[in-house]
Amino acid sequence: MDKEGAILFLTFLLALTLYPETTSAETKSFLVGGLNGWTKESNGNWFPTGTIFYAGDSLEFVYNQTDYNVVVVAKHAYETCKAPEGVFEYNSGDDEVPIKKGENYFICTKRGCCENNMKMMIVAAAGQRQTEREETGQEVKQQNT
Repeated sequence: MDKEGAILFLTFLLALTLYPETTSAETKSFLVGGLNGWTKESNGNWFPTGTIFYAGDSLEFVYNQTDYNVVVVAKHAYETCKAPEGVFEYNSGDDEVPIKKGENYFICTKRGCCENNMKMMIVAAAGQRQTEREETGQEVKQQNT
């Protein structure tokens, strides 16, 4: 590698170090219900007010697998609490579920949970999440050489 090529390569590596978020979109995983998890006790308090979701983020559902499950459904199934026959059921007790752009509907189909309001709808925005630096206003200072 010639001297100019080496300098260009080192400049590229320095840029990746100073601006790592430019190499890939950032996503987040959100714990459903905080420390209480996906339970009837957490109904309606799944996330702090003002939480913004983006397509590509994921939700982590933590729950007692004997008492609860997670089923991703369409709007009608959410409203009626009737999941279509054969729909996939998350039931491990700790499930990471990706979310898509637009409306996302989740219900629990065990023991009348959905009918008792153990269901959730979130809307995920298109686009990309701001980087942590953009959210906090942090600036990168360049060193003079």
